[in-house]
Amino acid sequence: AFSSSDAPSMRQDKSLAKLKSKLVTEKDIDLDYYEHNILPLFLNSLHYTDKRININKQNGKVCDCIIDTKIIVRFYRNEGEKKALSELDGILDSKRYEWGILLHRKGIWLLNRDIYRGDESFTCDRIVFKISFTGNKDNNYFKYLSYDNLIGETRNAKYFADITEYKNRNFNSTNKASWAAYSGALKRFFNYYAENRYNYSQVTYMNITFSDFEEYVKASSNINSETSAKNQFSYIKGFMISKTGPDGEFARGRDELLGRCQDILRKKNDEFVDITAAQVRELIDALAKDRNGTRNITLFLMIMGMGVERRKLCSLRWDYEITRDMTHIQTDAVSVKLPRILEQSLKELRMEEPEDAVYVFGNCTTKYMTPLKEGSINGMLDRINKTIKNQNGINMITPAGLRRWLFLHLLDMNVSLQEIMCMMNISVDNLSSYIDDAKMRDRGKTLINSWDRHPMDEFFEGVKG
Repeated sequence: AFSSSDAPSMRQDKSLAKLKSKLVTEKDIDLDYYEHNILPLFLNSLHYTDKRININKQNGKVCDCIIDTKIIVRFYRNEGEKKALSELDGILDSKRYEWGILLHRKGIWLLNRDIYRGDESFTCDRIVFKISFTGNKDNNYFKYLSYDNLIGETRNAKYFADITEYKNRNFNSTNKASWAAYSGALKRFFNYYAENRYNYSQVTYMNITFSDFEEYVKASSNINSETSAKNQFSYIKGFMISKTGPDGEFARGRDELLGRCQDILRKKNDEFVDITAAQVRELIDALAKDRNGTRNITLFLMIMGMGVERRKLCSLRWDYEITRDMTHIQTDAVSVKLPRILEQSLKELRMEEPEDAVYVFGNCTTKYMTPLKEGSINGMLDRINKTIKNQNGINMITPAGLRRWLFLHLLDMNVSLQEIMCMMNISVDNLSSYIDDAKMRDRGKTLINSWDRHPMDEFFEGVKG
């Protein structure tokens, strides 16, 4: 396997944070300050310092850094992002630079000259990455702005340039809304492939196999069910067929996909280590020290104790789903008793939020009057994940992982399957994401072997007369 990273990810995270701090917080960045304090930070963090560099400042307004005549890094002292991107895009054509990088107060953009542009505003851009300073969009891909990933030995940024070109050729305003899901899935897959398989410079798309996708499923912490594997494959399949044709490795049907992925997913489920009460106590104690400790503890307990899905966590309301005494949650016309530890945590969280707060895990910038997006829930769980790491599996905190753990734990406690499925809102069609036939039969055998009498005996008493 070959790595696309030129430096440890932690170091690059810190470099990006420093760049953001300087670009966002400095009130007036003149070109001299930029040249001597901001640009070197960018160049050093991405290994450009030993390359052929030419710096050109224009009228005190623009600073261009040209690297090996193929890359332009541009900074505007005062310019809106749209005009800055438009001008940088034009320079890629007129000066024939292969890559353009815009350092801006709102973020960092990467553009590629060779991307085909469509006819609509949605499909005519050459933007490969937009690393936003107001969110986390594309932050994980900062490493691909390095010299090696652009024009050096690895050239892995081309995987992502090809993704943008795929959008421009195959999407339009009518299916614009679905692009975010396609883009996210493709970026995650090719990030895995570049880091663990082969560099763009070493292979063609015909070399990428279905086995590579299987390994990606095995390695991903976000693909834990047949449904999520099917969705991820459908996003990646269209792109791969556009590159390899209908006879390529990814021209497979749904049944074959699920058949090959079932064993991997079940193995992943089996590898999920049981969580003990002592581990949960350790995690709660650690979370309590955080700035949003009460919220994160409540979020964790809501998933672990009740199996509430992410989308329902986002829209959970104090005045509708949670009873006034914090003892029950209303889900799909069913009132479910809450674990006592969760009752107490909800009471503490309610005391911390404004009196007129509407949503339990609402957007704090709107004083909890609007719901969170699912991505924010993921971010909270990521922060919980980072709070504690040990060798016993407690760090495997994902909504799907915790729901699966809860399902199996309740089965082991002899809670009926109907009660579990009703509480956790699990459909019959999705039951295999939580347990396979073999495990279900094993649990059934144990229960059947403990029968003192057959369940139909009472019925047949009436038959005997």
